[in-house]
Amino acid sequence: MASATVFFTSPIPHSSSSTKRSTTLNPINIPFFRKSINCRHKVSVTPALHVETQDSVKKPNSSPPPALPYRIGHGFDLHRLEPGLPLIIGGVNVPHDRGCEAHSDGDVLFHCVVDAILGALGLPDIGQIFPDSDPKWKGANSDVFMREAVRLMHDAGYEIGNLDATLILQRPKLSPHKEAIRANLCDLLKADLSVVNLKAKTHEKVDSLGENRSIAAHTVVLLMRK
Repeated sequence: MASATVFFTSPIPHSSSSTKRSTTLNPINIPFFRKSINCRHKVSVTPALHVETQDSVKKPNSSPPPALPYRIGHGFDLHRLEPGLPLIIGGVNVPHDRGCEAHSDGDVLFHCVVDAILGALGLPDIGQIFPDSDPKWKGANSDVFMREAVRLMHDAGYEIGNLDATLILQRPKLSPHKEAIRANLCDLLKADLSVVNLKAKTHEKVDSLGENRSIAAHTVVLLMRK
């Protein structure tokens, strides 16, 4: 009677080596093959699964990202309104019976624009760069934050393509102040008035925004490579 020869070869990972290894298993040690060792037919077993070692897997490219021609960022900010505080929006002191509760001057629009620029550059948000735990920023004028964001933008090789901002508040009406706010934005951003847009919306008396208990802003900014 013809004897059967069985070879089982399977690559297995080895924690201490960066190369693939193959191990030949002795069929006598496998119960199923021990029973079949005297069969009439030659049996060939091929592994069904090819397993790569951890070190053999291609690692992501660690080279610096390419200099993109455009970058887009979105910013959002919201502040609670409290009686007896000044309401500063875009560097303009807007007459109102309440203002923003904040560590700095609470300029919701400038904070929002700063976050949009930082986001476009892939940098941490305003709260990480100017933490409210730092007494240095207590009551600070928010144009300081704007100037730093613009400096980082220019250092990275970008300038403003265009900016679109939306303020959300139930009161007061911003129509008398919009052009002054836009002018402040353009001055700080070193941008032409034609590429800076500002809108104001009420919240239809819904939730804290509609009940004159808070104010919010959204900003989308496009940065262009110089």
